[in-house]
Amino acid sequence: MTSPPPDPPVAAIAERLPQTRWFAGKGQGIEAVSLVDAIPLPDAATLALVEVASGGESARYVVPVDASAADVATTPAFARWLIDTVWAGATHGGGRGRVVGRAVGPLPKLSAGSPAVAVIGPDASNTSCRVTVGTATFAVKLVRRCRPGIQPEVEVGAFVAEQTSWRGTPRLCGWLDYEPADGGPATTLATIHEFAAGCDAAWDRLLGLARADGSASPRVLAIIDSLAGVTAAMHAALASRNDIAAFAPVFPSAADRQSQAHGLAANGDAVCRLISELGPSVAPEIAARLRAVAARRADLVSRLDSVAELDSAVANIRVHGDYHLGQVLLTPDDRPLVIDFEGEPGRSLDERRAKTSACKDVAGMCRSLDYLLRCAARDGGPTYAAADAANLQQRYVAGYASRVSGQPWWPAREADADALLAAYVLDKALYELAYELQNRPDWVEVPLAAVEAL
Repeated sequence: MTSPPPDPPVAAIAERLPQTRWFAGKGQGIEAVSLVDAIPLPDAATLALVEVASGGESARYVVPVDASAADVATTPAFARWLIDTVWAGATHGGGRGRVVGRAVGPLPKLSAGSPAVAVIGPDASNTSCRVTVGTATFAVKLVRRCRPGIQPEVEVGAFVAEQTSWRGTPRLCGWLDYEPADGGPATTLATIHEFAAGCDAAWDRLLGLARADGSASPRVLAIIDSLAGVTAAMHAALASRNDIAAFAPVFPSAADRQSQAHGLAANGDAVCRLISELGPSVAPEIAARLRAVAARRADLVSRLDSVAELDSAVANIRVHGDYHLGQVLLTPDDRPLVIDFEGEPGRSLDERRAKTSACKDVAGMCRSLDYLLRCAARDGGPTYAAADAANLQQRYVAGYASRVSGQPWWPAREADADALLAAYVLDKALYELAYELQNRPDWVEVPLAAVEAL
């Protein structure tokens, strides 16, 4: 019997965390790092789960490391171990629990040998790689900040693959769970999806087109129409099974609608408080505009709270939850594929899994289209015009609404649909305003202009 490797050097992991893209506590200081569990990996490496106290909060991270605490998440050895564990449904024990592979069949048979691994994109909250084993290629994501409970990306991916006919997303092949020995809820550590070859992020392709040809070019408009179609098909799939409780549409009671509206209002109130705290840190002219928004705090909160008074005969459904152009791939012939059903990383798993208005996703895409044209203008494209952004948004919404007319999750009256969508666009713009204030002050003007217009 071989003895397990020694515990990974937690102090060295703690020292390197602030330099990683995916550590959420940058700038707040690390108060403590403790080892939750350690799972032996090939080549004397270890899959470490660590609990990190930072900024008065605690978060769990998964860090595969070698003996010197160097991260091995993008190495062929780790990728092969992960895929083999999932394909076999294998179990590997640690000191306080175990990891278990979960497969979603049917799966391709894999050849032996070391895979080719390439990092995919600048993912700020996870580590994603393209992994090729023989002739099969997969998108492998290590969920760096991992939470105990049902992971929406796994839940939605398995549901779509096994319970629906919708194929507008790369198929989930499986995932890796950590199960504590005390019987507590499992924690999803990684996912494996089929890799969509030859695709670009919709953001990247549309940005290039808008910069070169303008937002009204035939190809841009055709992609917007396709985005409307894939959004409608996605919602239809997520609302297609009344017999599966986690995905059955629900008609909210008056109390439920009031609670949902209060949640939007509370978020708006919190952003206004943040504006008051962080507003002085930006340029004087932007700070003055932020003060004007904060001064209308009561009006903003009231507008969001008024959602409860809209048509009650509209169902809440499961949604993507963090829907924007970066969450959509475009095939070489511009066909959209939706990815990343993880939800907003800053929210709890229960919040991400909650059924809500389809307007949340539609509003997210509308805001992304505004960002797109502003970014194109900054990168040398046509001068930004609010009318151009409004034209794209209106085309997208009209295309979506025409496809879901008569569905229980979309208001029957156009006036109700407009009012509900406006509330969710405002909510999203306020969310963006808080994000930019905290992370990208140079971009504050983009969501600020949207809040002012609304």
